[in-house]
Amino acid sequence: ILGISYLFQTGVGVLGNTTMFLVYLSISVAQPQQKKHTDLILTHLTVTNTVTLLTRGVPEMMVVFGMKNILDDVGCKVIVYVRRVARDLSICSTCLLSVFQAVTISPGTSWLSRFKPRAPHYILPSFFFFWLLNMLISINIIESAKAVRNGSNTENTYITKYCSTIPKSSDVTVTLTLTCMTFRDLVFVFLMSWASGYMVFVLHRHQGRVRHIHGTGRSPKSSTETRAIHTILLLVGCFVSFYCINGLITLHLSFLKDHDTELQSVMNFLSTCFPSLSPLVLICRDPRFPWPQCVLEMTSCFGPSVEHRDQRIATRTFSVSKFPQENVCLRA
Repeated sequence: ILGISYLFQTGVGVLGNTTMFLVYLSISVAQPQQKKHTDLILTHLTVTNTVTLLTRGVPEMMVVFGMKNILDDVGCKVIVYVRRVARDLSICSTCLLSVFQAVTISPGTSWLSRFKPRAPHYILPSFFFFWLLNMLISINIIESAKAVRNGSNTENTYITKYCSTIPKSSDVTVTLTLTCMTFRDLVFVFLMSWASGYMVFVLHRHQGRVRHIHGTGRSPKSSTETRAIHTILLLVGCFVSFYCINGLITLHLSFLKDHDTELQSVMNFLSTCFPSLSPLVLICRDPRFPWPQCVLEMTSCFGPSVEHRDQRIATRTFSVSKFPQENVCLRA
């Protein structure tokens, strides 16, 4: 059951992230007028999610299905290091996405509004900083990671059935690395939680003002902003939920004298839930994605009869030709 779950989760996640990457790439090349600044952040997030799924889901699936000694020491070092960097970049990208959106919707009276004009120019430098930071923090894993033989490893803490890392000795380097990783995670989780709370506050106040001015109506601009904010809040909510559950399981495992392989498998499975679910959230919430639009167009084409549709087209053509001065209004 666990192997099939890994197979389904990895397949759906890789397919969804690859599809979203191609959609954002096609929008950037073929439809630049629909391009958004957050597309670059989401593209980076889809790449990190794909790498996380391939380096976590595929080896776990191979082990669950009975394959042994799938990696040597060099392969273990590469897989664990790339997976750790990709996982950390996913945290940073999600945090950057929420903070960027919070700056974008900030009102003119807020202190965040001073960063709004130059916010898009900070995206690429932020990526460079994230890559440099996470590669330096996780560099100790290259030395400590070793392949697991015969299900045991006496030098390192047992992590998975094919790789182990983090030496048992209380080395200063290991302690410093774990401290930096914990501090970084707490800072980025705090920032994305703060940005999410700020967006909820701004959105609630904005909807109250619009409702007061226009009654129950709502402007198209506010509807578009609301959809984008809801999408980011869903992503942040999913990430924080899985991160907290994973952190609690890790804390529980650290107090156990004997290694619990079943609980470790559950933690490994939960660590790949966000990379596999995030593209589904983006696909369902982004109106630029082609599939829902095609479904709606097919429904609208096959819904009414052919005679009724031809009559509507003829009536609209007659109205435009008879009253050319109203052509602009009809187009609007």
